Amino acid sequence: MKRKIILASHHKLADGMADTLNFITGGTAEVNVLSAYMNNDSIEDKIKTLMDEPSDTEIVVLTDMTAGSVNQKFFSYRTRPHTQIISGMNLPLALSISMEPADKYLTQERVESLIAQSKDAIVYVNTMQVEVDDDDE
Repeated sequence: MKRKIILASHHKLADGMADTLNFITGGTAEVNVLSAYMNNDSIEDKIKTLMDEPSDTEIVVLTDMTAGSVNQKFFSYRTRPHTQIISGMNLPLALSISMEPADKYLTQERVESLIAQSKDAIVYVNTMQVEVDDDDE
């Protein structure tokens, strides 16, 4: 089994995410990037090329925004076997997906769990309280 991760965004968000992800993981996952609308090339053609894999290849697509045009262009692939399309990518989610064992397909339940964990990583730090422990001094 093979897993292919696609990071797709408007402009260069996906480039930066992939660069950081590869830095943290040492490039252990197959990460492909689609930085849309950087030139006049057809985004549909780029997506078709990225999605052109044997049906037993798992493809995980992380896009920047649900209502965005990049995500909408991937929408028609949601029924492709072994394809997971997730919008609202962040680094914790991309890292979690890339660290998942690639010897079995991701289940819907596992994807939903990884999404929940990545949502929990979004924190309004200003409201956090610092606890001082005497042992810390």
